[in-house]
Amino acid sequence: MHALRSLAVLAVVTVVSTTAIDARGHRVAQVPNGTNIGCILCHNSASGGDARNAFGLEIQNGFLNGFDVVWGAELAALDSDGDGVTNGQELLDPDGLWKIGDDNPGDAATVTLPGNADSVPPPPTAVTATT
Repeated sequence: MHALRSLAVLAVVTVVSTTAIDARGHRVAQVPNGTNIGCILCHNSASGGDARNAFGLEIQNGFLNGFDVVWGAELAALDSDGDGVTNGQELLDPDGLWKIGDDNPGDAATVTLPGNADSVPPPPTAVTATT
């Protein structure tokens, strides 16, 4: 009976801990280009589960509805990491118009991290006029 109870407790702990991880893992699909970036969008490491970066803290402290990220114009207009580029510009949705289920905007290769001040888009290149 003791072994059965221990097995039941282990099963419950496994289900609860797995559910908690999955509950947050879906958040990358709730931000434009989040699926191209992964956990490092909100965490300090690519594997996630560690401390949140500036963008992750911004979401945690004001842009969650339950377990879901509230992406829109307000979060897009902020510069969470203080690098002079808005979250929306870094995620290629400067106006915050992207919705869950939409295709990711822009070229995934040009996305930068809104939680890392060292990750900024390259400056625009000058175009020479021709006659």
